[in-house]
Parts: sequence; structure tokens; C-alpha cells
Amino acid sequence: MSAVAPAPLPPPSGVISLLTDFGVSDPFVGVMTGVILSCFPGARVVDLGHGIRPQAIAEGAFWLERCYRWFPRGTVHVAVVDPGVGSERRALAAAIDGHYFVLPDNGLLGPALLAAPGARVLALDVAQLGLPEPSFTFHGRDVFAPVAGGLASGARSFDSLGVPAVALPSALPRAARTPDGVRGEVICSDHYGNLISNVDGPLARSSGATHVHVGGQRVPWRRTYADAAPGELLGLVNAFGVIEIALRDGSAERHLGLTRGAPVELIAPAPAPAR
Repeated sequence: MSAVAPAPLPPPSGVISLLTDFGVSDPFVGVMTGVILSCFPGARVVDLGHGIRPQAIAEGAFWLERCYRWFPRGTVHVAVVDPGVGSERRALAAAIDGHYFVLPDNGLLGPALLAAPGARVLALDVAQLGLPEPSFTFHGRDVFAPVAGGLASGARSFDSLGVPAVALPSALPRAARTPDGVRGEVICSDHYGNLISNVDGPLARSSGATHVHVGGQRVPWRRTYADAAPGELLGLVNAFGVIEIALRDGSAERHLGLTRGAPVELIAPAPAPAR
């Protein structure tokens, strides 16, 4: 974590975002929302998303890191992708960049969040918080929702939630420079079948590459979807600032048969031979 002195904590905004791998066909999200509203009837609860692939911690970390900044300062972000629920894994609260986070300690905090100046992380002291004994399978309901409700309402102060801690390293892999350019990987695909990578725009541009190599294909880098012909693959920097591989008017995921973890490379063009 950063050694920079922590910034003053922002007042809670009353907004709580929920990001989970629960899906929407079961009552889990609704029950969490009910618990939050029982603690804080005035809460404004936003479903950031519940379609994270089951147990895909890196995917959850990616979307949490890329989306939190679009919310007002003082928002409480609850992220639950928790294959270790009921085990000895810790529960955390964090104050980072003017926002609050409540989540399991399993790598859901992305590398940029962990490195943010003045970031603070607490290990929740569930016994001291006076919460009922939690179940072994639903800490979203029994721990994270009531803590978020109390924090967002101002009934609980951040410092009262636990003791300082160092979060586990992020599960979100980072793209890296290579002798030939940049190498990253597919983190997830969206509703359209676009393959979303962990290669951010500035790093991609610094490579000097004009194509993205993925799934054995050399895909041209475009500015917009409309710059490709129907049925053509393209790479672009998407609205969240990372390289995305798309198929104009189709699904790149289905077309290429790729999923998360597939390598994504940007290879710098070879220098012209000396004359």
C-alpha cells in the first residue's frame, strides 16, 4: 500500500453500488438490497452488475477498478465474488480515492486501487460490529450488506469497522511490455461478445503497433466499430480505456472461440532495413 498520508475521508453519498457473480435468476441480489434498505431506508442502491462469471475474481476486480470512478465521491461499493465464503478469508473495508469498498479479501481490489495514494484498508472485526453470526454461504447478506448500509448512512464510521490491514495482491493480471511490444490477456467478454483485455490504451499506443494479435489472427486496430466492414474483426480502445477485440455486427468471442485468459499481443512493426 502507499506510504502517502491518508486524505480526509469523504462524507458518505448515500449511494451503494453492488457488483456480484450472483446473476439475476436467484433472490440473492434482492435479499442483499433488502438488508441494505433495512439498515438505511434512504439508500440509493445501484446494481453495477451481477453477470460476473461465477468465481471469476479477476473479472470482478477489472470491472470494479474501471467503474467506481463514475460514481459520486463517498459511494460505498460492495463487491461479492467470493468462492472462499465461510472460510478463514478476511472481509475488508477500504477507503480509496474518495470512495469506500466493502468486499472479501481475495484479490478483488485491483492493482491501481491498491497503489492509489492514501489508500486505507481495514480487516472487518465482525464480532465487534455486533452482527449476528453469519452463515457459511452468504456473507453478501450477513456481513457486506449491513456493513455497507451502516457506512453509507453514517451510522458506522469507517474507522470503527476494523483494524488496519494489507489486502491480498490483486487477482487482476497486468499487461506487460515485451521485447517486441506489449502482451496482455482477455479478462472477460461482454453482452455483445466483445473480448475485453487488460491492455490499457496508453500502453497499447506506446507499442507503436497497428494490429492486435489474438487467437492466431492479426486484427487491425481501428478507432470505432464503424471503421470495420460488416463481419470484420477489429481491435480498438473501448470506453473503459482498454483494448477490446470485436467483430463488426457479430460476436468475436464466438467467432474466435476464445475466452478469458487468451493471450493478446501488440507487436511493434519491424524497423525498415537500412539502405
